[in-house]
Amino acid sequence: MSPPETLSVPDVPSVRYTKNFINVAVCELRFPTMLELETKPPSQLQSKLRKEYPSYEVLQHLDTTRVEGLPGRYRYVFRSRKGNWSITVHSEGISLETGSYTEFDDFVVRLDKLIAISAPFIDSDFFTRVGLRYINKIPVADRDLCGWINEQLCSPLTSGPYGSIAKYVSEVRGYTKSGEYTFRHAVTPKNGEIDAVTLDFDYSKEDVERDDVLELVRTFNNQNFAFFSWCLGPKARAYLGEGKQKRVKS
Repeated sequence: MSPPETLSVPDVPSVRYTKNFINVAVCELRFPTMLELETKPPSQLQSKLRKEYPSYEVLQHLDTTRVEGLPGRYRYVFRSRKGNWSITVHSEGISLETGSYTEFDDFVVRLDKLIAISAPFIDSDFFTRVGLRYINKIPVADRDLCGWINEQLCSPLTSGPYGSIAKYVSEVRGYTKSGEYTFRHAVTPKNGEIDAVTLDFDYSKEDVERDDVLELVRTFNNQNFAFFSWCLGPKARAYLGEGKQKRVKS
């Protein structure tokens, strides 16, 4: 059996735009199940996170498949003082999330710190799954989808047989050279007009050594920039502003 074909979009140099479309950026690191987190909070980890992420909340995930009387799955959320960064811990993973993404370097510095802080608590040399996800919301300022996203993405909506669309969601799953990807493309018109497009990119790989996580996440980020660039139309590029070449670190 021949290996699967991988995502094929043109390589482009990474640049820093004046603006960005990212609503949410999140990296999740899953580890072998820690049963203790089903019944008690991670106080040992909280003492390490408290200064930078002082806000704390417990969320209970309702899982109807569990036997009645057994503990449900809890999620322990630590937020920064302004609430724009958060760390979520549960019995099978830990994640870093932000709704105020500026650039990848800032994100990866926090991720590196989180991995170092959580390593003694997690006590595992590998992660069962590493995932990096970017959810972008592209405003369609003129209510004309053409020109905002790649013609191959918008043509089913602008010249297809559907008529007036109440909602459109497309999902594609495939492979990259370093793992797998899921791409979701969605629009939900308001009053019959499309005012925004959601482009949701999710990259993952299973069974990753802890020391390899940052390099893998950097690779995912580079793959995402190429894929994201392919998805854009000229109007979206103009909205982003002039892209400045990033310096290559020696």
